[in-house]
Amino acid sequence: MALDGLVLANIVHELKDVLIGGRIDKIYQIEKEDILFTIRNNGNVYKLLLTANSNYPRVHLSTLAKNPSQDPPMFCMLLRKHLGGGRLLDIVQPDLERIVEFHIEATNELGDKETKKLIIEIMGRHSNIILTKEDHLILDSIKHISNDKSSVREILPNRVYQRPPSQDKLNPLHISEANFIEKLKTSDLPLFKSLYMNFNGLSPMICHEICHTAGVDDEASTHTTSHEHYTKLFTSFVNILEPIDSGHFRPTLYQNTSEIPEDFYCLPVSLYKELEAKAYPSMSELLEYYFFEKSTRFNVAQKTADIKKLIHTFIDRSIRKKAIQEKALEECTHKELYKIYGELLTAYAHQIPTEADSFTTLNYYTEPYEEITIPLEINKTAIQNAQAYFKLYNKAKRTEIAATEQLISIEEDLQYLASVLLSLDLLETKEDIAELRTELVQMGYLKKKKNTKKENRSKKSLPYLHFKSSKGHDIYVGKNNYQNDELTMKFAKTNDLWLHIKDGPGSHVIVKYLESSPIDDEVILEAATLAAYYSSGKMSSHVPIDYTFRKNVKKVPNAKPGMVIYTQFKTLYVTPTEAFIKKLLP
Repeated sequence: MALDGLVLANIVHELKDVLIGGRIDKIYQIEKEDILFTIRNNGNVYKLLLTANSNYPRVHLSTLAKNPSQDPPMFCMLLRKHLGGGRLLDIVQPDLERIVEFHIEATNELGDKETKKLIIEIMGRHSNIILTKEDHLILDSIKHISNDKSSVREILPNRVYQRPPSQDKLNPLHISEANFIEKLKTSDLPLFKSLYMNFNGLSPMICHEICHTAGVDDEASTHTTSHEHYTKLFTSFVNILEPIDSGHFRPTLYQNTSEIPEDFYCLPVSLYKELEAKAYPSMSELLEYYFFEKSTRFNVAQKTADIKKLIHTFIDRSIRKKAIQEKALEECTHKELYKIYGELLTAYAHQIPTEADSFTTLNYYTEPYEEITIPLEINKTAIQNAQAYFKLYNKAKRTEIAATEQLISIEEDLQYLASVLLSLDLLETKEDIAELRTELVQMGYLKKKKNTKKENRSKKSLPYLHFKSSKGHDIYVGKNNYQNDELTMKFAKTNDLWLHIKDGPGSHVIVKYLESSPIDDEVILEAATLAAYYSSGKMSSHVPIDYTFRKNVKKVPNAKPGMVIYTQFKTLYVTPTEAFIKKLLP
């Protein structure tokens, strides 16, 4: 991932084209470290996303980001106070650093116009969003950095903002060949590393690219490189930076054969010739595609880590219980023999001498009769020994019934818990997470927490994932077990098609009936692929998918959420792929 100063220059170039002169309409803090602005300019509304998330810091225009919270944090309230209704005067990237300054003119409490600066620093775990006055006095920041965290500079209210140390790096634009060579020779380093250490805005990847296009060894020492190679290196350096200086960017995404994004850059990169290159009209559009799912999944994983750990704990506990019950069942295999012992001792009690430790007779329960030896306790009579064996038989019988019932219950628990683990991969928003937590509370796996105002006012998550078949049928996929129940038992009609993975956890899939277009084999294949993709068979091939009409699906009374039985079904084998699923998005 190479979100360096050159990529940021591309983003700033795009933002200046559409945002300069615009007015800030709304401000949201959609996550702990994410700020979303809606800006109106020239009759259009734009969403500007700034995130100081340590894993995916970035700034770009967005179409997917939404405000999931109705309770703005203090930093968001401060931004609304100082920047709400403000006009965007300028967007600046100083010296190709990974820093962007938004200069905003807004009206203060006295009605006077003041210019404030909103600064985002994109620097990994040190990323930050900082609001300052025009004289650089810090009003607040999304992350407070005190002296005990950093001895280099403090980021706290009422401190003077200072940019991060530049480490004597130079702006790579408009540098002469002589200065370029002189700067590289200041330290004995590999060429690519010297480029990275001496010039702003360059990532290690683009430094390797500069060396590669120059035809020089990127690992060669700066002290042993010839003047001819330095000349080639400077030519490559200028050719790569010229589009940056002139604003002729070509945002490019690089993905593997499975269409999984591997990297991106603001220009085509020859180093990635083995990957598929996909051009994008804007860097914002590219970054949204590349980062949105990654950051969404990361945030969801963070917020559901406790659920995942808890579910695994319950699964381990259920597996141990299952082993205990299976052992108990194994011990019950002798119960019929105990019954035979009792019957034979009762029948031949008069023949058994006192204080005998065993009794041998013919077992008339076998055909032909076989000789059998019955162990006896010498301090008991024959009848007492018979009664003892009948007690063992009755106990084993009760144990067998109880263990069988327990095993059925444990197996249902394991199936349900497996389905919960699967649903964790489908969560996208805070509302999805809250809905799953509610389900687990009602099922007794989580303790109920007192409702807060925030929880009370949270929006209900949008039900079901929605897709369109190639013939125009609406296809819906449940995101959790409660949604599966509601989708199948309430939303679907009797003549809709229902699909589910065979003998495994997965989402319920419903294909809505259309009078104008019958559900043919092609539509069934598309829906079956969805059912396989949103199931435990997602990464497998030839996944068995059962399908039938909704009227053939029944809910067993007192069954766990998402558990149903169905009849008159057929089975189709499919191999799900992400590329195929994307084609079904509406």
